[in-house]
Amino acid sequence: MQHIFIDNEQLDIDIILMRQWGRYAELLLGTCGITDRCTPNPCEHEGRCIQSWDDFICLCENTGYKGEVCHMSVYKESCEAYRLSGKYWSGNYTIDPDLSGPLKPFEVYCKMKSYKAWTVILSDRVEGTKVIGSSIDKPYIADVNYWNASWDEVTALANTSMYCEQWIDYSCYKSRLLNTPNGRPFTYWIGRNNQSHYYWGGTFREVQKCGCAVNQTCVDPKFQCNCDADYRQWYSDKGYLDFRDHLPVRRVVVGDTNRTGSEAHFTVGPLRCHGDRNIWNTIAFTKPTYITFPTFRPGTTVDISFHFKTYRDHCVFLENSDDHLRNFIRIELNTTQDLAFVFMVGDGILNATLHSPVPLNDNEWHFVQAELNVKLARIKVDYQPWAVKRFPPQTFITMKFTHPLLVGSANRTLRPFLGCLRGLRMNGVPLDLEGKVNEEQGIRRNCTGQCLNATIPCRNSGQCIEGYASYTCDCNNTAFDGFYCHKDIGAYFEIGSWMRYNIRKKPVSDEAAWANWIDPHYDNFSLGYNDTADDIEFSFSTVHTPAVLLYISSFVQDYIAVILKTDGSVDLRYKLGVITHKYQLTHRNLADGFPHYVNITRHNRTIKTQVDYMEPIVEKITLVEDARFDSPKSMFLGRVMEVGDIDYEIQRHNAPGFIGCISGVRYNVYAPLKTLFRPNETDPPVQTHGYVSESNCGAFPPVLGYVPWEADPWFTGIEYIYIHDDLGLFWITVIVILGLLLLFGGLYSIYVYAYQQKGSYHTNEPKNLESPSSSRPLTETLRREKKKLPEIEEEFRSD
Repeated sequence: MQHIFIDNEQLDIDIILMRQWGRYAELLLGTCGITDRCTPNPCEHEGRCIQSWDDFICLCENTGYKGEVCHMSVYKESCEAYRLSGKYWSGNYTIDPDLSGPLKPFEVYCKMKSYKAWTVILSDRVEGTKVIGSSIDKPYIADVNYWNASWDEVTALANTSMYCEQWIDYSCYKSRLLNTPNGRPFTYWIGRNNQSHYYWGGTFREVQKCGCAVNQTCVDPKFQCNCDADYRQWYSDKGYLDFRDHLPVRRVVVGDTNRTGSEAHFTVGPLRCHGDRNIWNTIAFTKPTYITFPTFRPGTTVDISFHFKTYRDHCVFLENSDDHLRNFIRIELNTTQDLAFVFMVGDGILNATLHSPVPLNDNEWHFVQAELNVKLARIKVDYQPWAVKRFPPQTFITMKFTHPLLVGSANRTLRPFLGCLRGLRMNGVPLDLEGKVNEEQGIRRNCTGQCLNATIPCRNSGQCIEGYASYTCDCNNTAFDGFYCHKDIGAYFEIGSWMRYNIRKKPVSDEAAWANWIDPHYDNFSLGYNDTADDIEFSFSTVHTPAVLLYISSFVQDYIAVILKTDGSVDLRYKLGVITHKYQLTHRNLADGFPHYVNITRHNRTIKTQVDYMEPIVEKITLVEDARFDSPKSMFLGRVMEVGDIDYEIQRHNAPGFIGCISGVRYNVYAPLKTLFRPNETDPPVQTHGYVSESNCGAFPPVLGYVPWEADPWFTGIEYIYIHDDLGLFWITVIVILGLLLLFGGLYSIYVYAYQQKGSYHTNEPKNLESPSSSRPLTETLRREKKKLPEIEEEFRSD
């Protein structure tokens, strides 16, 4: 307090002190004992500071920023960011390209599309500017200004966009433009970094031409621009400038309108940009490594944001520190659900830790934001609340780092990051992650791990789970097993054996049945249900007919059946509503003991079928017929044992049942044989009758070939194909007969060879056999030697 008056008379503090009136404990006289916490102003972006005795508050109204010290921008960085946040309607938006950086937010027009968002900023030259009286020595220089934005702000927008374009038009009456083909340009434009450019709209950069030269439409082919023909007639050269690194247009220089009758008009359209280079600036860490950036110098406030995806349960995303780790900041994943912002900035090691209700190592994109200032530290992920660590009043922090910024690891750590990072910003400044790509060190452009470059891809629709340094295959929604989902799971069915897989439970009441009827997502319905789409595949081998290979029943009269007929051909029968649809899959005899593959896909009224490697057959269900397969109930293999009325055609082919091998059976997401032989806790029970044993004897040869045993991490030894009963006897008989034939053939060959060798040893050659040129006839000599043959045979027998 000062200037104290009582009854209009100023109080003299010195007299009070001499008379010693009052209490003087905790009283300072002649000075102000309050610490000035608002000088210098701790509030950023022109925020207003007010204080109490021991603290200060920043008022951020009307600044475009928020937070304890007005550091964080209220607005998104681009129209693309608004689109990705769910705002799909066009209109005026305020953007802040550098977020917490020094540039102010400004208003633009966002033209939203489903796949991209255009950002539009008008210039003050869109209406056109008339120019006369300019020369190449005294040109007319026109500055281009942009509405609601400074030059630096518009440049920042262009710099962060994926693509930009700007319309430019020069209309001329006896006024030359670029003075083509080889002259000094009379008119040109100046763009970013105050660089002059001597090309015009509609052509390529750094080529002294206009758009008409590219299209070969110039009024005079001797020149590369219409205006360079210098006619006393109005012409124009126009087009889009689309090299982003030269935009936006800052000035237009016109230098040929000083001759009699010369005149020119030029127009500079709005700057139009789309995309955001920083949002999609992405790399993948596929090996334990890191990248470095220059030392981060944040001052007293820091904010960090980035997107990540990983499968690791502990890793370090980034760190910046000094030489002795007495001053550092670090963001790390401590467990699958704990994200920590760890720092030491003046008062020991502290942290703000966010505990997520869901795992963060689920290999999905997550967005991280972190902030540190003199009042608090906080961190958040996705749409979860901030985890906040508040500091006591009068806290002083210092962030003076000396080491380079490390991304992907930290000093003295064994917890490297494996996964993908994108859109990394530090205090609003984007860091060029893609500029650090190094394939040899395991840093790849975009989010491409081992799945995209897999030597052996996941088979049979298995889902590749990215591990970046490795990968695994998720076979849960397939009918296969193995590391690559490449191992068939099949069964051998003896005569009279069958199995039943319950797709759905029976509704407990009429009300539940009605709910099932009208709502396909009712609780009694299993996952994967779609009454207008079916996907069926399996392979089989048999020598017995007839049989019902597969049958899917329903709680109504609908069913799906694949029938092996007496002649070995295969039919598909669909009953949808009151009409039964019949389709012949093949007329060939498939009961030949060899494996055969069947695939049936239906989407609404289109049915596509395929057998083995034959061309698919496409059929259509007519519009007057029902296209829904309602309330599927059970799946039968081996034999149909459904309760109630069964179609006559099914009954006729149902006895004695399927005898043979069937493998890789799948209906939508249901795999009955896999459930039977590889059960888990969530699978429904499977009912079997008779002898049903696991076997892959019905497995169809894979299209991509077999996986080599040395490349299979699950390989434990030689795998056997189980052979059963009649089918087995058939093949065993064939193999044994072939083996015996080969054995007898080999023994016979050996016998003949030995006989010839032995006979030639005991047979005396004719000693005086002369050449045909000799005088003794050859026939006489042969006749004499033939008489000796009985003697030789007798000698052979005695031996």
